[in-house]
Amino acid sequence: MSRVSIILPTFNRARFLPEAFASIDAQTFRDWELIVVDDGSTDDTEAVVTEWTTRLSRPVRYVKQENRGAYGARNTGLDHARAQYVAFFDSDDLWLPHHLERCVEALERAQEVDWVFAACRSIDPSGAVVQPTTFETSTGPRPFRALKTRAIDDLRVIDDPGIVACQLTHGLFAGLQNSVIRRRVFDGHRFWEDSRVVDDVMFLVRALVRGVRLGYLPDVHVIYRIHEGNSSASSTGTNRESLARIRRESIVGLERLDQELAFSAEQRRALRRTLSHHYFWDLGYVCYWETGDVTRAFESFRRGLHLNPTDYRMWKTYAACLIRSKYRRLSTQPLPGPR
Repeated sequence: MSRVSIILPTFNRARFLPEAFASIDAQTFRDWELIVVDDGSTDDTEAVVTEWTTRLSRPVRYVKQENRGAYGARNTGLDHARAQYVAFFDSDDLWLPHHLERCVEALERAQEVDWVFAACRSIDPSGAVVQPTTFETSTGPRPFRALKTRAIDDLRVIDDPGIVACQLTHGLFAGLQNSVIRRRVFDGHRFWEDSRVVDDVMFLVRALVRGVRLGYLPDVHVIYRIHEGNSSASSTGTNRESLARIRRESIVGLERLDQELAFSAEQRRALRRTLSHHYFWDLGYVCYWETGDVTRAFESFRRGLHLNPTDYRMWKTYAACLIRSKYRRLSTQPLPGPR
């Protein structure tokens, strides 16, 4: 039995598959099996997989199903996975050769850790680097880097009780494609299949609440390619409707977590702040106000303020938008005719 089950869900991404398979085959860690879940593709996916099955040096299992979305495909992959560790490969991204080896070594050194992740480097369609590492911004390290950790060689094991609040508020950047996870994390637990985009975020919250332990490696393991076919917010650019769809799904997921999980008071405050931000800024201001949808903008503003009524910046913006909307209505009214 292989030590790592690699689950590769794909839907009409045949053009990316040769590079994906080459990236997997270039891993310095060799004890893996590959499970390709074709989620109802209508392109040449099956032919590409058949060709590469004879070229790859490790076992390949091809599973084709009716379209259920990315998380449904990942769940199917989990149903077929038998290895001790699970790694998810996004068909349009690339692993650097050391990814599996470094993560498996870290998991075997730290038996109490269930989930190891590393940084990504983002590139645009031309190959130019957009973000050298997802663990930092232009102003410094991401907030999760300030969480309390202890070192096991270069693995940073997160021991901070604020980890759930940090994931809810800022994110841990522990994506599925840049992680290796003990299979036991998925025993009795699966992804929400009605989620099309955001359940890797929600699944991690659910895992943390039930006690799953995380550690991270500071180096880059994954090349994340930004292109028009990405489902995440990074690809939407100025497409406000796509961004609105993603944020609405995030809101539904967070509200579902609020109903299903036994959050602490601190964690619930963090969740409400994040919901407030999504409603007020992401939906209300960026997606609706800036595109002229004033009615939906004010609906979202009020929901955000209800969740976080002490936020001065939101009240200030709400008042300014209220004044501007009234001025616009007055300026568009026809002048009274002669009496």
